[in-house]
Amino acid sequence: MSNETILTVDDETEVRSLISDVLSDEGYKTASAADETEALSIIKNSPPDLIFLDLWIGEDESAGLKILEKIRQINGEIPIIIISGHGTIDAAVQAIRKGAFDFIEKPFVTDRLLLTCKRALEVRRLKRENSALRLNKFDVGVFFVGKSLFSSSIKTLIDKVASSNSRVFIKSKIGMGVESIAFRIHNDSARKTGPFVHVNCFADNKEKFEAELFGTEKLYGNIEKADSGTLFLDDVTKLSKECQVKLLQFLQENSCLIGSRRVYSDARVICSSSDDVDLALSSEKFSRELFYRLNIVSIDIPSLKDRREDIIPLVSYYLSNSEAIFGLKPKNFTESAIAILQSYDWPGNIAQLKNVVESSLINSAKAAEIDKSSLPPELTSSAKEKFVSLNAAKFISLQIKEAKECFESNYMQAQIERFSGNISKTAKFIGMERSALHRKLKTLGIVSKNKRIGKK
Repeated sequence: MSNETILTVDDETEVRSLISDVLSDEGYKTASAADETEALSIIKNSPPDLIFLDLWIGEDESAGLKILEKIRQINGEIPIIIISGHGTIDAAVQAIRKGAFDFIEKPFVTDRLLLTCKRALEVRRLKRENSALRLNKFDVGVFFVGKSLFSSSIKTLIDKVASSNSRVFIKSKIGMGVESIAFRIHNDSARKTGPFVHVNCFADNKEKFEAELFGTEKLYGNIEKADSGTLFLDDVTKLSKECQVKLLQFLQENSCLIGSRRVYSDARVICSSSDDVDLALSSEKFSRELFYRLNIVSIDIPSLKDRREDIIPLVSYYLSNSEAIFGLKPKNFTESAIAILQSYDWPGNIAQLKNVVESSLINSAKAAEIDKSSLPPELTSSAKEKFVSLNAAKFISLQIKEAKECFESNYMQAQIERFSGNISKTAKFIGMERSALHRKLKTLGIVSKNKRIGKK
């Protein structure tokens, strides 16, 4: 039994009864009204989830349009499906321009009525979910946190992309929360009042996934649900070859044939991939033609280890918002714990960093600060490997000059990585003059900012 209530507004008793009976058989709750006064009273006192509205009520062939406008003033969220006779098709199209969801013609086909009903209710549900996403500012705003070139430029890039209707291909490693960027693009675009449909393209049951994405002869799929909004295909390179062919057809024609039914949708497509896209293309795992259709605008999101200057700002961001995000009181990390956070490579990226902040707050519940003992073991063991990578067995075979140079090289490399290649910050921390550090790095051939600055 559905909790959703559907209101039918029609001056013909027969039509009201027929629609109510069909909907009741499907488990929906129903209500009916014969005129404007009755309809508006129901909408004000007990708003339905969906309305079927006849255009021609009584002697007024445009009564439905007038009622539509009044309903929109009372409640702009309720989807309205227009019931249109043969002579009112033009008016039905006009009603859609005024905000109606869709229309069905009299005499209507039961399957068409139910299909339109299910689609309207699904879009309403998606819009409600979008509203909830809009309230969750933390995951969307996290990309603007930091001091790296990426974090300082991503907002400008999103603003440019959002204002267009172009398809977007986001390349990113796992754990970056690319759905937040996709949603931000949608929410800043002219499509923000439309649905945002997130589809994870990794699927064990390929037939079921294909039916959910493209629909069937009787059911709407995600492509149609995203009509007038945004379809986000997460990890698109994991689509089966069959799905890739159908998706390419849809992108070329804005429609595709599913059985005897042609699927239409005006959905903007944004997609992402955590795979090596070049490898997927060269191995023919992913269609080059499909990639070219999707990759109109490309956004590359660097991993955290490639922008270490953002690590501590991100940690601070989650700490300052810890009560809202985790329900935990904020506290500071000690210097030794911060050094470990900076030196870690973060294979799980932002998602892992967020989890580490939460678990560290929990583990340090009785302490005033978070020290390294409260960090997860994978961080402390990684730090130990980086900073104590040269053991006695290795040193014992070296002369003191070689051992010293070996230790300095490893130590300097670790510190340079910790401070994202920033010579000034590294020099300040280790207690050297900037010029002296630069000479030392050149002598040792240490990598800085992904370039060799010394020995080849």
